[in-house]
Amino acid sequence: MKTIWKFELTPNRVQSVPLPFGAQLLTVRAKDDKAPLLWALVDPDMPTEERYLGIYTTNTALPDDPGRYIGTFLIYEGSLEFHLFEMASPPPETEAP
Repeated sequence: MKTIWKFELTPNRVQSVPLPFGAQLLTVRAKDDKAPLLWALVDPDMPTEERYLGIYTTNTALPDDPGRYIGTFLIYEGSLEFHLFEMASPPPETEAP
């Protein structure tokens, strides 16, 4: 049986999140101008895998291929805009040599 889980993210950075294998990323939102929250449809019985996410602000440089767009969220009454992407692989600085 599947369920929806919520994950707290860190704004404006690349990060990894352990999710059950096959998890479907649903949406991202900020709550009360705090850290963004990611919701995912998961099978809690599946083993976890690291998924790589990039959060970028509007008007800042992004990689040439930032990944699959998940959503946009606003904090501080809309004065800061962030955009969440899922990367197909870990960023170069996190890959093993």
